[in-house]
Parts: sequence; C-alpha cells; structure tokens
Amino acid sequence: MFRKLPPVILFVLAVVIYAAFAGWLFWPHLAKLAGLQRIFLITPVVSAAGVFILGRRYVNSFIARFFAGVIYGFGPFAAAFYCYHPFAFCVYAVLPWTFIPAVFLYKLSKISEKTAGLLSAVLSLLPFVFVIACFAFAAMPKYRLVPVPIGTAISSKSFIALVNPLSFSVDTFSVGFYHAPLGALAVGLILFFRTRRFWVAVLFALAVFLSLHTPLLNVPPVFWFSFVVLICSLIIAEGFEAIVLAGKADANWLLLATAVLTFQAAMNSILFRSPDILISVFLSAVSAAAVLFIFFIARNSLALHYVRMLALYSTALLDVVIITRNTLDTIF
Repeated sequence: MFRKLPPVILFVLAVVIYAAFAGWLFWPHLAKLAGLQRIFLITPVVSAAGVFILGRRYVNSFIARFFAGVIYGFGPFAAAFYCYHPFAFCVYAVLPWTFIPAVFLYKLSKISEKTAGLLSAVLSLLPFVFVIACFAFAAMPKYRLVPVPIGTAISSKSFIALVNPLSFSVDTFSVGFYHAPLGALAVGLILFFRTRRFWVAVLFALAVFLSLHTPLLNVPPVFWFSFVVLICSLIIAEGFEAIVLAGKADANWLLLATAVLTFQAAMNSILFRSPDILISVFLSAVSAAAVLFIFFIARNSLALHYVRMLALYSTALLDVVIITRNTLDTIF
C-alpha cells in the first residue's frame, strides 16, 4: 500500500502522524507545561522519527516501522522522562539519530564490504560517546544540570510494565512495550537470533551491563537502558512484519506470540487487583486473539495480507492510544 511512495514522502507522513498524536496527547495538559517543558511537545516526535528512519535498514513495512517509532518515542520508558529535566528527553530523542551513520554506511558504494563492516563497528560507538558527552556537558559547573539523578537505575519494579503497562509510576522508569507489541517482540527475537547480528548483540549486551553497573562518567545507569529499548523497538517492528507475512511453514512461530500474550493476560489476572486491570487483560486477550486469527490464515496457506494487517495493527493502535493516554494522565 505504501511501497510505491518515495521514502521522503513516507518519512514526512510518519512525522505528521507522530506530531498529531503528540498534540492530541498533550492537548488536555498544555496549561501544565511551563518554560522548557514545552519541548516535550517535540521530543517524542524527534525520538519516533529517528527510529522510523533506522527501521528502513531492517523492515520494509511502513506501518511496522511507524509502531517502532511510537514504542520508542511515546512508550512507558520514554514517558518517564517527562518527570525529569527536559534535557534528558532531548538526549534520549537524539540518540536514534546517532546510529544512522553506522546503520546506513553500507549504502556507500565506493568502499568494500569488509571496510564498511569495520567502519560500521567503529561508528556504533558514536551513540555511547554522544551520551557521555551530553551528560558531561550537563555536569559542568557552568550549567550544573541534573537531567536525571546520577543514582537512578533499573530495578525489579521497572519491569512490572512488561506485564501490566497500566502500572506506570512517576518514580520509576517503566520498561514496557504495550500489550500487542510483546507478541511481536517474541517473534522478532527469533528472527534476531537466526540472522546472527553480532554487532547489535554486542551493543545490546554492553547497554545492559552499563545499565546494571554503578554510574560511570556522570551518566545515570538507567539512561543506558535507552539503547535496549531502542533495539527492542526495532525488533518489534521486524516481529510485526513477520506476523503479517508469515506462511504455512512459519505459522508455528505465531503460536509463540499467542502464548506470550496469553501468559501476559494470565499474569495480569493473578498478580494485580487494581480497577484498571480488566483493561489490561482485555488488551492482552484481544492482541492474542488477533495473532491467533492470523495463525489460522497462515496455517491454511492464505495470504490475505490486508486482513492480517487490519487485525494486528488495529489492536496495536487501540493498545497504544489507551495506554499512552493513561500514562500521560498519570504524570500530569
């Protein structure tokens, strides 16, 4: 549906939708944004747009890449930055853009594949240098910014949002990917390991290590987890695309996604007793039903790609709208 449109037009379209979504989210809270906080109207859009561009390297589907941007720019982890100095969200927003030189270096036709791989590995360190430089700048005596308290780290409480995205807390960086994308993450991880992306795996492992380590070079450990969220957002986009394109031979992988979503609904029912829990269970169940529906389509060797897209992405959109609105209402 979108493949015939030039990449620039697709990018502009995505940015316009991101901006409209940000405007809709913040409209009820505009009066509460003062001074530098008004930049919160822009930072999630910049974040999402950067991931959308990175997604071109791995995913053909416009809609899958669009949701990858939403997850990184508007998801529970990103929303936590609204509770801190706007400078922190600015660094988070620019982070995906710093990966572009490493990711798209292969497009330079004048260098060999071996040289491109080596340069790409070196350029992959640019995001780490960028983050260190930004927090070093913030710590300078002249500015003395405290974007995020230096001791802020990921804790076990942070991962509650993986099961129940409605459990967002203003005093915790929530690591969550909504409901529907969690099934896509399971499928995307299978593809990730099968394609053996060594350097991405190294970056992922390094980011996890730094996020669990004591603060280094003025960077709060929690910020390093931004790299993990970024990589997972792209993996989810691959998972979404794989679910839509799955054939009969790949259908069993869809059962994995269904099982993950069903497990999420079950854990919600067992572990949580808040009034909103029915909403979370409903979203998990609907997402599982959508993937199971696509499973039967694939198992019967039917294409019906537009039907698959309608079933999968409509549930993902409902998920994003409900959870993101609830998150911002909780914060503001």
